[in-house]
Amino acid sequence: MDENDLLHDLTLMLLYLTSKDKKVAGRTLSRASKTYDGTVLDKLCREGFIDTTPASKTADLTQEGTNVAEMLVKVYGSLVGDFQHELSERLMDALPRTNEPAFRFRVELDLGGRPCWREIVVPQDFTFADLHDVIQASFLWWDYHLYDFHLTNNRKKLMLADPSSGGVDSMFDTGRAFEDATLTYLDDIFPRTRTAIYSYDYGDGWEHKVKLVETIKSYPGEMPACTAGAGDAPPEDVGGPGGFDRLLVTLAGPKGRERDEALVWAKSQGFEHFNLDRVNDRIRKWRTGELLAEWDELHPDELDGYDPFIDLPPSGDMEGGSNSGKRKGLGSGNLRLVP
Repeated sequence: MDENDLLHDLTLMLLYLTSKDKKVAGRTLSRASKTYDGTVLDKLCREGFIDTTPASKTADLTQEGTNVAEMLVKVYGSLVGDFQHELSERLMDALPRTNEPAFRFRVELDLGGRPCWREIVVPQDFTFADLHDVIQASFLWWDYHLYDFHLTNNRKKLMLADPSSGGVDSMFDTGRAFEDATLTYLDDIFPRTRTAIYSYDYGDGWEHKVKLVETIKSYPGEMPACTAGAGDAPPEDVGGPGGFDRLLVTLAGPKGRERDEALVWAKSQGFEHFNLDRVNDRIRKWRTGELLAEWDELHPDELDGYDPFIDLPPSGDMEGGSNSGKRKGLGSGNLRLVP
């Protein structure tokens, strides 16, 4: 629908909704003020939806016009109602929670001896998919790749993932029962279970140890939140712990083309030193969707398969560095491109 069509329908609906019944020559007419666009009113008159004259300050809806207007009000009203409901749900999801039962987790990223951990507090009724989002925002991940949680509950080995990501449950024979991460709530598992392994990006092979450190009856602060942490997190597609080590060595090395190009690439991936306030800002922006705009600012000319290290000498190769594709969305749980 173009703007002219929309203006046409809205004008007819406004005439209908602002009209008042008036008896004229034994007939009851729905009469409304003509304080609308003249071109649109002329078209409605030609179509037989209203009766009016150029000198008149009012317009009378015909029976056909009334019927069409009622239909439009129902259709547009239903669409607007659905939109408002969805908007309300998204706004509620984005609002911080407080004074509710919570879990405090310590999430430690295995970097081969280099410390990198975050302590996060989340509502107990979060799903594992929600926990995935918080972990993504707490480190420097951008939801580019597949993920899963491995844990044991009631002596049963489980693998939790998002089935919409492309059939994770059938991709690998893990010997574990598959559960939908979007439908499994944290308090279904914790505190009976105390630990889990969160895996992200099966190519780079990032593994996070998730440990429940506190069960809270009523958390007084805003949730979700990161309450403590240490260590810089690696950027996406750096090539695993080894690639991250080489990136850090290059960034700390002498000035030159190799370091300059590595710095440009690192910034394009959102690489930054750990800062607790910045982590919480990422968590908030993830839930509101603002983080996507930040990613787009970093990639105004993003291309699939872009490799910033293609021209670097072998010593500057970060291993991997290949993107899984253009970023389509953050925090929605709808994008899981490649393992």
